[in-house]
Amino acid sequence: MYGPGIAPPQPPPARRGTVIGLRVLFAVLPVVTLGTGAWGSVLRLAVVLRRPLDWVLVPLVALIGISGFVMVGTARDERSWQSNLGTSLVLLCMVATPTYFLIMDIRGTRRQSQPAPLPVPPHLYPYGYVPGPIPGAAPGNGPGISVPPPYGYPQQPPVPPPPTGPRIDQVKAELDELSDYLRKEEGR
Repeated sequence: MYGPGIAPPQPPPARRGTVIGLRVLFAVLPVVTLGTGAWGSVLRLAVVLRRPLDWVLVPLVALIGISGFVMVGTARDERSWQSNLGTSLVLLCMVATPTYFLIMDIRGTRRQSQPAPLPVPPHLYPYGYVPGPIPGAAPGNGPGISVPPPYGYPQQPPVPPPPTGPRIDQVKAELDELSDYLRKEEGR
């Protein structure tokens, strides 16, 4: 009645071979495409981890990879600054993106595979001990004696008695009248 309820169903975990295969595919993608497809690896991270930083990196990595490739292709001389900068950008995408992808993907997989810690209800004390005297013990046994609750069964807060008063009594009477009326109508 007071518990957290039933947990929503979780999707079955991916097989280890599938995870490793996808990790290798997206780590090799920037190298095979010479930096122009590096955005695909970061897009995979953004979809799986759902971090805002990864969503910002997707267009940034695409821009760096493609602009580096274009700078190398449009340079008039192999020793021009455009060619050198473009080559540096392509190499940056080919090395930095797989490294970042592997680090973040492995970290994200570890975090997702670890179970979330269970929240401790605020009315429980650490380790399940509730301060107070032992029930049924003679007074004067000493302060601070505590009794552990049964293992695995946290103590529930006491349920307050229902409120009373003239307004509550009036509502109860009206509900009783309504119940009687409905029973009479049902019996016709």
